[in-house]
Amino acid sequence: MSEMTAAEAAEVLEVSQRQVARLASKEVLTVSRVVGRTLLLDSASVHRLAQRARRNGRPWSAATAWAALALLSGKQADWMDAARLSRLRHRLRGINASDLVWLSRRRATIHQMRGWDAVTGLVPTGVSALRDPENAALFGLSATDRGSDGYVAASAFPELVTGSGLYDDIEGDVVVRVVPDDAGYRLEQSLVAAVAVDLAEALDTREAAAGERILTELLTEFRAGDGHRNRTRR
Repeated sequence: MSEMTAAEAAEVLEVSQRQVARLASKEVLTVSRVVGRTLLLDSASVHRLAQRARRNGRPWSAATAWAALALLSGKQADWMDAARLSRLRHRLRGINASDLVWLSRRRATIHQMRGWDAVTGLVPTGVSALRDPENAALFGLSATDRGSDGYVAASAFPELVTGSGLYDDIEGDVVVRVVPDDAGYRLEQSLVAAVAVDLAEALDTREAAAGERILTELLTEFRAGDGHRNRTRR
């Protein structure tokens, strides 16, 4: 049996190592063995998933991914021209929640980290967004103190790392999602669609199910032409 590490699988699948671990825990990917803290996967299962996923289309650029998440959250995507927005609206009407998660995976580069100080300067998402009572109620989940999860612009990332003493650690409880500076989205507030996508990729099955449920609702509302109802949370 040919093997590859979680890092290698993440590169093939164009997802984070955390998402690879989630796929392995759900038996979507086959674990061949664990050596110390290193997860080794059956290479064939990784390549089969990569081929199947590619049938859903090439992943969007960061700018397109953020435009899609903004539209689903009832916001404008003024960094996109009219023609591209029209094509994107048409695409959104024909995909499901799983497709959206796959297509928007280039919205940010994910860093699993640990630090010696409280992390500030992140736009909250995932479990961090659930500390807002309205978000917790929307997703039907309880708030948790488990780590930090949020977005930061690429230009602000070095200062964040220095200020909070962050360093890469696959077991760390800080998830930093670095958004390219040319992505268009200005990171002024959390978008409910982005929170939902991030929860849909979570290792926790309840969080993943809640994220997929909200994405399905947002896509249904969008197809119904009811985008003004889509919610954006600070």
